[in-house]
Amino acid sequence: MDDFKDTTSETNEVGTPQGNVISPLLANIALHGMETAVLSKFGRNRVKVIRYADDFIITSKLLDDILKAKEIVEDFLRGINLELSEAKTRIGHSLKPMETNNSQIGFDFLGYHFRNIATSIHRGVKSTRGVMQNFRQISCPSKDSIKNHKKALKKILREYKAAPLEAVTTRLSSTIGG
Repeated sequence: MDDFKDTTSETNEVGTPQGNVISPLLANIALHGMETAVLSKFGRNRVKVIRYADDFIITSKLLDDILKAKEIVEDFLRGINLELSEAKTRIGHSLKPMETNNSQIGFDFLGYHFRNIATSIHRGVKSTRGVMQNFRQISCPSKDSIKNHKKALKKILREYKAAPLEAVTTRLSSTIGG
């Protein structure tokens, strides 16, 4: 799994390699119940859990709720012999830098970077309760996903250096189109 380390042994001789077609399904099976464990403590109004296979984010307005949710997730993972990767786990704020991090605002999730920017009261986001909030959400591809996409395009151009133009454009359009 991507964000977790197996605590049972140092080398895994069995299992499904990461990137395999069935890997997301196995991650969903292993992590089934994690959201329920977190939401049963807080409820849906205080904490939100968004999960895709083995990637997840937990959002809340209060830092204390985030820290308690992290403890609940760690306890849940300990029960299935997994643990959070310290290198990939980050607690941050979407609008302002925090002292505990290297002042990165927002977060990366599934190849995109999400953050909020302060706006005037006339250009903010109107919530479902009719209250104006003085920020706007910005989402764009993350720096890592842009860098990987450029690497893939460079590799194609190197491989198709002597190929006819039609073959190059066909191959590039399939990669650019996704």
